[in-house]
Amino acid sequence: MSETIETSAPEPTPASPARRTAGFLGLAIASFLGCVDLTIVTTALPSITHDLDTSLGVAQLVLSAFLTALAMFMVTAGRLGDHLGRKQTLLIGIAVFVLASVGAALSPSVGPLVVARFVQGAACAILYTGTSTLVETLFPAGARGRAVGRLYAVNGVGLALGPVLGGLLVPAFGWAAVFWINVPFGVAALAAIAVAVPAPAPSPRVGLDLPGQALVAVTVAALVAVASLPETTGRLSTPVVIAVVLAVLGAAATAVVERRARTPLLRLALFTHPRFRVALASDFFLAVFYASALLVLPPYLADRHALDVRATGLLLLLVSATMALTSPRVGRWVDRNGPTLPLKWGFGAFAGTAVLVVVGALSGSLPALLIGFVFFGAGWALILAPATLAALSAVDADESGFAVGASWTFHNLGGALGAAVAAGLYAAPGPQTGLARVGVVLLLAAIVGLLANLLITRSTQAER
Repeated sequence: MSETIETSAPEPTPASPARRTAGFLGLAIASFLGCVDLTIVTTALPSITHDLDTSLGVAQLVLSAFLTALAMFMVTAGRLGDHLGRKQTLLIGIAVFVLASVGAALSPSVGPLVVARFVQGAACAILYTGTSTLVETLFPAGARGRAVGRLYAVNGVGLALGPVLGGLLVPAFGWAAVFWINVPFGVAALAAIAVAVPAPAPSPRVGLDLPGQALVAVTVAALVAVASLPETTGRLSTPVVIAVVLAVLGAAATAVVERRARTPLLRLALFTHPRFRVALASDFFLAVFYASALLVLPPYLADRHALDVRATGLLLLLVSATMALTSPRVGRWVDRNGPTLPLKWGFGAFAGTAVLVVVGALSGSLPALLIGFVFFGAGWALILAPATLAALSAVDADESGFAVGASWTFHNLGGALGAAVAAGLYAAPGPQTGLARVGVVLLLAAIVGLLANLLITRSTQAER
């Protein structure tokens, strides 16, 4: 029996073709910038370390500050959009992102740069949730899956192009260029969205729940710290123990406060909805997979196959190109039959990727890895947009910001955990052994993600 994506709100009046094109372009640029900023900095870190006279360990905060802010404020960003209006919130988020990019480019030392990156991450939380929910307002119901698929194809291209753009910009213009590039594109997105994207009315029944937002932020930050700190401070160090305690206490306090809140940030009952649980599990293991893979593949290609940054980036285009070609077709599939089957096929493709990564690592075969990149891109397309659509279909239309925010919070937690585990495993003697170990983690993530989809779907069918 096919699934349908349902909401309780009346259908919006379809936008004209010209307005739809301009609006989608503005949303795509904003979403693209947010994704590029996740990966473009990786190729700039050596230059930042040298020019700002710091260590690579300290420079890594430029990455972790962004990820921490993104995870901390994702649910809050979605709720702000529901409460204040999604379009107004997105415009503010883009403006803050552009200003933070200017601040990062002008930073005279690593401290201000880390602060600017934290602000960028908080703004990107708005970019992700706002673009994902507003794209629906431009298209009629039967075309929304395809539209979200195209938007997420842009996201995938942004994530994969980040290292390529960084490798081109930094040698030519210095590390500040990876931040300056955000300014003209951010201004263009701001103008297009302001003119062409409809402004859904805010929901009067959605409150801000400030205590819940504070507790969620503390809990998520502590969880990210638990995943990230062991690599630099040790597994049983004082900072890790403190982070574990804060995460446990924060989670417990959040559950108590949210049950009593008049307009809770987290509707805990929603987490019992099967399709919502499928979405969260899929987003989590998707991010575990791609964050682990993208962290270790560039150094492996450099260490084992002597490829420079530009060549590595070009090979990774196999991932983004496959995703870009596959995502619109996945969107049409979801429009017809719902997100369940694409999610299962996606984790199956990831399992194939993991096997090819292990084979490529143990045999030193570059062709095996390149075939794996194609499976990687296909699996990414089969999971990313369908997981978001599964989350949206589990809530009323006026809570879509929360749904996207919650799914991306789990997404970022999975990415932080996957990257931390992969970094430790890749530090093994020799790049082949390190990549093979990471490949086993990729296989486990794919299998667990697939099993979660199978078990939750079967339990739902049994309840019927």
